[in-house]
Amino acid sequence: MNLDMWDLTDYVKKHIKDKNELAKFFYYWIGSNIQYDNELYDKILAGTITNEELSEKQDEYDVYENKKGVCAGYANLFKWFMNEIDIEAVVISGHIRDLRNQYLELESDDNFRHAWNAIMINDKWILVDTTWGTSKDQETSDYYFDIKPEFSIITHYPEDSKWQLLEKPLTLEEFNNSQFIKPIWFKIGFTEVPKLMTDKDFYYFTFQELPNNKWSVGLKMSTDNLNFEPINDIEVIDQDGRTYFRFGKAQVPKTAYFKVNVVKFENDGDQYLKTEYKDVINFKI
Repeated sequence: MNLDMWDLTDYVKKHIKDKNELAKFFYYWIGSNIQYDNELYDKILAGTITNEELSEKQDEYDVYENKKGVCAGYANLFKWFMNEIDIEAVVISGHIRDLRNQYLELESDDNFRHAWNAIMINDKWILVDTTWGTSKDQETSDYYFDIKPEFSIITHYPEDSKWQLLEKPLTLEEFNNSQFIKPIWFKIGFTEVPKLMTDKDFYYFTFQELPNNKWSVGLKMSTDNLNFEPINDIEVIDQDGRTYFRFGKAQVPKTAYFKVNVVKFENDGDQYLKTEYKDVINFKI
């Protein structure tokens, strides 16, 4: 349908009345209709575009007309839609981390600046990232609408700490020392971040047990964040609804990096099918 922004909004408002469903519609609409502007992003990285030109290209009207943008454009357009349907919205500026850059340095990580949104639904702020919601991966495409604050802070570090929406906001040091976790961990069914516990002689990497869980969890370690190998002599303990990977402190250097993979095997007639996700969790001690 070749509609302008106002006609599209009016059309949707006639067919959807619930505020949460309205917001979710525009989240999916943007994910389905706006393409990430990789050419513009390359110019940003190369420093060949002025701030004024960038601002013009990320104006919500320009993004809607050209059907492409970078994160600021996505966030501006989503905010515009929310304003048109009487939902309070803000654009949040900050940084993100991913597998390319797991430990954030604000002064030097301009390439990892990002913009996303918070919207007010039922007298409560919720977090939305329409840029990351464009993922064509069905496992994660709906993950970035109404992200739980304790999950959002895994990857998104806002300039204004109030937009962490946490009772006790994380400092940058705490953010960098926390675990980087891909959405697939939660899509599998886990509802909490794993914990690393310790006593005099051992580390315990622990996570909740899932009923009827077909996924196996594997833990690897590295001294240089490059070459990862399975940890020797891990003891697996199942207790009180949790799994504990216990391993001796003596084999862990002062600084160590860890990765978690998940894998499942399924019998499909005459053959076994393997599904594996690598680097699902990354952290260091």
